[in-house]
Amino acid sequence: MPVEAATPPPMRPDIVMSWRRSRLSGVEPTRALQVDLTADFDQDSRLLRSAMPVLEQLGQEIADAGLCLLLADRDGRIVRSVVDSTTFARRVENLGIVTGACFSEDLAGTTSLGTPLEVRRGVVVNGPEHFLERLRGLSCYGSPIIHPATGRVEGVLDMTVEDPRADPLFIPFVDRAVREIERRLLDGSKVSQQRLVAAFQDTMPPPHAALAAIGTDMLLHNNVAANLLSSTDYVLLREIAAELRPGERRRIDIELACGEAARVEAESVIGSEGGAIFVVVPLLPEVSHVPRGVHVNAAPPRLSVDISRVAGVEGPVAVCGEPGSGRSTAAREIAGDAAAWLDAADVVQLGETQWLQQLTDAAGSSAPAIVIEHVESLPESIVAALKRLLDRDTGPRLVLTSPPLDDLALSFAALVARCPGRIDIPPLRRRRLELGAISRRMLSELEGKWELTPAALAALCAADWPGNLSELASALRAASQTATGGRIDLRDLPTRYQDTGRITHLGGRERAERQAIVDALANASGNKVHAARELGISRSTLYSRMKALGIPS
Repeated sequence: MPVEAATPPPMRPDIVMSWRRSRLSGVEPTRALQVDLTADFDQDSRLLRSAMPVLEQLGQEIADAGLCLLLADRDGRIVRSVVDSTTFARRVENLGIVTGACFSEDLAGTTSLGTPLEVRRGVVVNGPEHFLERLRGLSCYGSPIIHPATGRVEGVLDMTVEDPRADPLFIPFVDRAVREIERRLLDGSKVSQQRLVAAFQDTMPPPHAALAAIGTDMLLHNNVAANLLSSTDYVLLREIAAELRPGERRRIDIELACGEAARVEAESVIGSEGGAIFVVVPLLPEVSHVPRGVHVNAAPPRLSVDISRVAGVEGPVAVCGEPGSGRSTAAREIAGDAAAWLDAADVVQLGETQWLQQLTDAAGSSAPAIVIEHVESLPESIVAALKRLLDRDTGPRLVLTSPPLDDLALSFAALVARCPGRIDIPPLRRRRLELGAISRRMLSELEGKWELTPAALAALCAADWPGNLSELASALRAASQTATGGRIDLRDLPTRYQDTGRITHLGGRERAERQAIVDALANASGNKVHAARELGISRSTLYSRMKALGIPS
């Protein structure tokens, strides 16, 4: 590593601290910039709507001055650039400074795009002060764009020049443009925010109930909410808001981050850009905290109700769901700890005769129940014997586990259908509103005391989870091994779960459409022609919707 890469230039405390953060994030000075050329930016986002008129005016003012203007979003990702000459534009592009390039400090080190996001103020970065070697021929000034109503950083505006030092006049020039963008942000959000504020003021919650109003770029709450709700709870409430149709009301029982059960009355506010009012009422008795090391079922409350109902009814039970969705846990709760367990997958190793003998022995034992996992793996010769056991009125109760009914061959679907009791466990991707509570239960079983930050929870909610609960448990276990201080943040998650994705910003109808396309592609083994035929749309429409909904091709 070059000598200058080890120590930043002297006399600049902001730069010294930024270099320290860059090294702690694992950034190497020789690293190339990360560019996502497939990124599908919202061309009608509030940031771009507010900034484009300003950028167009600035483009005229910097003509033939050898300057470059860059607009980045709150993640440090470039969404627009204005360069005053084709020659300079080509040199900038060769450095990797293009739309889609990410300049957050944990990826690009010290820059005037990423560092202002960290310190929430304007930063000058002269040539040798850049952490990445490839950027040291440039000097820049970047200032964060902060929404005047919410105080949230919406993006960064940067001015760049090929020179060892930035011109001091960059600061007032860029700051003036930033103030104009912020004014436009405020004007554009006033109407929707006023509607949400009015709905908040008109809502009279019961005594001791939390009241919150959540919009795309604002949050209001009463004193009870300030004491009761955590930032993680607000992530869950935003998920509920995304599921609401305009003007819809919904009542949902949830578990708060503190472990307390609560009832949520949610109402979408028309004309507020997805805003909603929430009245949160704690339910008594309070949910007791689970001691470390005690096994906790990861099933959400409504599944627990279904399991309790089926457990109290006589007769065979089928527990259906995708692999890793919690079938075995549900079967154990129904059958009890004294049940005999058999796995149909063991037939290959033991042979049909020996496996069937084990089933016969269990059927004649005093065990209260027999759990047979993976019944879809049974050979036809054993299926016939199992049917006879299902029809018996005496002997241990049978509890079968299998994939969803629609995924079973006809003979096994008929076998499952003979069970008067059946529980269909939804996949984790359809439990996004319950993912926070499920994660907390899983974290309680790990060594140490852990909690998820809102950013980490939002990223987990955006994942598709083909491995369901087993995959989530593995991801949380891996994150706990790298996290410190008892908090699991976004950067602690395995890399493939760190993208919050566009799915967290989709409405309920768009999420349902996205899931239908994902399921159709899975059924067609990725063949888009067959998937389009199953969905009843053209292949070009399928490609268009995949891109719009953030589905990888």
